Amino acid sequence: MKDYRIIFEKKDNMKYISHLDLNRCMIRSVRRSELPAWYTEGFHPHLYLMFPLALSLGTESICEVMDLRLTEEVSEQEILEKLNSALPKGLHAICVREPDNQAQDITSAEYILELSSPEIADLKSCWLNFFHQPEILTQKRTKKGMREIDIKPVLKIEKISTQENKLKLILKLPAGNDGNINTSVVIDAFKKYAGKPILINYLCRTKIFCRNSQEFL
Repeated sequence: MKDYRIIFEKKDNMKYISHLDLNRCMIRSVRRSELPAWYTEGFHPHLYLMFPLALSLGTESICEVMDLRLTEEVSEQEILEKLNSALPKGLHAICVREPDNQAQDITSAEYILELSSPEIADLKSCWLNFFHQPEILTQKRTKKGMREIDIKPVLKIEKISTQENKLKLILKLPAGNDGNINTSVVIDAFKKYAGKPILINYLCRTKIFCRNSQEFL
């Protein structure tokens, strides 16, 4: 047996399928690919797949990760070709490698976010005023229900720019077992602060990071 890590893209209409549906889709695709997939033992064997970090519905990604176990060694190129031939439009495997890190090593993720507003002339200034508040209180859904949190200490802006009436942000947010803040929490807080319509033109996860600040691969 050998474990392989698949880095794949999730784009276009595929951004609207849930994590559970993605899992089902990948199981069907691996089966169609005829790769020598490993199945668990017992009364109800199932194909071994593992996704270290779920992606929020409606978000595209160029850095999704899936761990796959095969019963024999297969070349990375063969895995790519067979898997991509079986994947539906919107899902595409980029590379295959041996896993370097474990899911518990994940600490943060990077996102590109493009916003616009039909009613705010200077969206960049509005965002900067929002960001430079002493605290940014918002609601986050937890296992115990909704609770108020301050996202200011964990909200990091890697880059900010404007083009025409669009605001482009590169944000770094906590992710993984130690805590997770998805972009919807940030966007909801910004919408509430602005008090006017905010449109999401584009939203994509671009990188996943480990405790040592290296990319999760």
